[in-house]
Formats: sequence, structure tokens, C-alpha cells
Amino acid sequence: MNIYLTIIILGLLIFLSHVFNELFEKTKIPNVLLLLLIGIIIGPVSGIVTKDFFGKLGNVFTTITLIVILFESGSGLNFREIKKAIGSAAVLTILNFILTVLLTSVIAHYLLTVDVMSAVFIGAIVGGTSSAVVIPMVRQLKMSEKSSSVLILESALSDVLCLVVGLALLDGITQGVVSVTMVLSKMWKAFVFAITLGLLSGFLWSVIINKIRSVKNSMFTTLAFVFVLYGIVELLGLNGGIAVLSFGIILGNAESLGNSSRLKKVVALEHSGFNNNERDFFAEIVFIMQTYFFVYVGISLQFGSPSIYATGLLIVILIIVLRIPGIVLLSGKSITKPERTIMSVMTPKGLVPAVLASLPLQRGLAHGEIILDLGYSIVLFSIVICSLLVIIFSLKPNLLTGFKT
Repeated sequence: MNIYLTIIILGLLIFLSHVFNELFEKTKIPNVLLLLLIGIIIGPVSGIVTKDFFGKLGNVFTTITLIVILFESGSGLNFREIKKAIGSAAVLTILNFILTVLLTSVIAHYLLTVDVMSAVFIGAIVGGTSSAVVIPMVRQLKMSEKSSSVLILESALSDVLCLVVGLALLDGITQGVVSVTMVLSKMWKAFVFAITLGLLSGFLWSVIINKIRSVKNSMFTTLAFVFVLYGIVELLGLNGGIAVLSFGIILGNAESLGNSSRLKKVVALEHSGFNNNERDFFAEIVFIMQTYFFVYVGISLQFGSPSIYATGLLIVILIIVLRIPGIVLLSGKSITKPERTIMSVMTPKGLVPAVLASLPLQRGLAHGEIILDLGYSIVLFSIVICSLLVIIFSLKPNLLTGFKT
């Protein structure tokens, strides 16, 4: 592709992403879905851009996207918000995660003849809902505080859960560990040290961040430190993703930690978190990375194996069906039936499974291509089906009032 045409397309994608956000108010179609469709059109459908066009830069891009989304997601986990709906959201998150892992791993193992550990890995990375898709939809749908709190917290917690378990399983598969006990043992050890390094780094950075701000052109410095932290932790053989996530959580809650009387008795240092300008800056970076990444996912989709995509569609449908009882049991009487219906279909997969699904192939693991295709197909179908159902139920909220939802 002509270099100048490529640059023009990159610029247009950002404008289109903003336009798609505005269109959500009228159409209820999330911009993620439209970006995926653009990638599919210019990729596998027309052949204008192929996955080979990106070369090794594609692997670098997915890794950087993973780092950025981990960091920003961690910084968005506010201690006070967690307390509001932690009960229902936590149980819903764990219940749906376990059911999805069991369902997906069984189907992938028997229908696609994937080995057990790889099948469980696929189930783990698609076991949650996507913050990148759920949060904008929930906010723009103007749902009640209880409903929105549960869905937002569920997406945040499940993102973390998918990352933690998925990365742990991937490390186990890479090292040839096939025992669940050994995987959990390695996960525990790697995560304890990774979390410790992340927390200590976050604590240290919260102390010196005010001094860093006095340096000219320092807005990107925090993110640069995140890249360094991730690289060092990975070189130590630990989980860099978890370290970055822990780092983000500390910085996101630095002010509340700094006001803690107990902490002041232990360490008499001034702590500082993000200011509004920095939060806007990091949110804009995530917006840009998300825009390009979902187009990249669309370009990378391969439609050569109908059986894999049929399996992905089956998994998505069954995930939604299995989610309904959990919503009915955990939502409570304070949530109306129309909102309960919306919550039941709010199972889109997004950035986290899309990124993690690409890692086994990058590492040259067995069934890496199947994992990639199945992961991407589940992301695609979950977003499409969720979007269509949300559009229908938003325009006709009483459509299913005759059913017990």
C-alpha cells in the first residue's frame, strides 16, 4: 500500500472513531463494532491490507496495546467504586468466568481437537466482559446506578481475572507445564513477586511524580516508566502484565492512600496520583490504541475455517444463555426487567481476549493459529450479537416482558 495513502487512512480512522462515538447516541452501535467492520472490509474482504503488511510490528503493537490497557485499567479501579457493588459484581464475575471456562474449554477440546491446556486458556481469556465495550455502552444507555455499577465493576474485575489467569496459563503452556496444580503454583509465585514489584514501583513513582512533573515535556514519562517496568519484570521471568496492572492501581488510588492515617504512621512521605490532565492524556492514548487495534483485529481475521467460526458463534450463544440465570439470581428486585434483559446480553469480549489470543501464535505454541482464529471469532460474534440485542432492547424495552428475565 502507498505510504501516503496509509497515513491518510490512519488519520481518517481517528476522525471516524470520534464520529462513531457520537453515532452511538442515535444508533446504539458501539464504535468497536464499526472499527472491526472497517478492518474486515479493508482486510480479508477486499485484500487491500493483509496481516503480513505489518510484519513484526504487529507483535510489537499488540504488546504495547496490552501494556497500555493494563496500566489504564488498573488506574481506573477506584477503591470507593469497588465497595459499591462488590458483592453482586464479584459473584457474577466469578460465576460467569467459571461457566465460560468450562463451556469453552469443553467445546474447543472436543470440536476443534485442541489440547486441554490450550482449550482452558481459550476459555480463560474469553471468560469476562470487555471494559472497552461495556463501559461506553452502559454510560450512554443511561442505566440506573445499581445496574451500571454492577456491569462496570464486573467488566473491570473480569478484565483483571482474564488477564491474571490467561497470562498464568500461557506461561505454564510455554514452559511445558500441563498440570493445573503446577500452573497454579507457578502462577502464585510469579504473581506474588510481580505484584510486589508493581506495588513498590507504584509507591515509589507516587512519591517522585511531582518532581518529574517539573521536568519539561514530562507528560509521557509515566508511560515510559511503565514500559521499562514491564520489560524488566518480563526479563526476570515474572509476569510483566500483572506488575503493570498493580502499578496502575497504586497510582490510580495514590491520593486516598496518601490520606490514610495508618500509612502516614509507617511512611512519612507525600504521595501524588494522576492529575486531570494526565488522566485525559492516558485516556486519549487508550482511545487511539483501541481505534487502531480493533481495525488491526478486523484485518487479522481469517475466514478460511468455517468450522472454527461456527464454533465461536456456538460458544457466544451458549455464554449468553448461561448468563441469564446468574443475572436473575444476583441482580435483585431493585433492577427493572428491561435493565435485567440488557444485563443478560451484555457479554461482549474485547481488547483483552483479542490481545491475549494473539500471544500463543507469536510464541510459536501448538494450536496457536486455532486459538487466534477462535479468540477473534468469539470477540467478533460477541460484539455483533451484543450490539444487535442492545439495539433491539433499547428501542423496544418491553419486548421480553412476557419472559422471566
